[in-house]
Amino acid sequence: MIIKINIKQIILKKLFLLFLIFGFITPANSEQLDKNIITKVDVESFWNQIKKTRKIKYGVDKKWEKNMDYCSYFAENIALSKGEGFVMSKLVKYANKCHHTLNLMTQYLLEEK
Repeated sequence: MIIKINIKQIILKKLFLLFLIFGFITPANSEQLDKNIITKVDVESFWNQIKKTRKIKYGVDKKWEKNMDYCSYFAENIALSKGEGFVMSKLVKYANKCHHTLNLMTQYLLEEK
């Protein structure tokens, strides 16, 4: 049980690194790049690319994919409800917070007696 939690934590940390890489390796005109990503199709392509990259690196993990689907949906809804639109830097920020919260909830429930 503890080993599964540690593996999940490692995976989530690596996902966070992936989000950081996308954030810091963007070109100097990243604001323009964010402005160009305005459609749901562009956003879906982005999330699918993250899933494909992770699948290549770590293999298939259906639980992670479900969490990713949930967190991407959550991130999009939060961004739209705040009136920010589909700005990638915001979507990544909200999805990362979602993954972190899911991880904390899982730890809490597993430690609960």
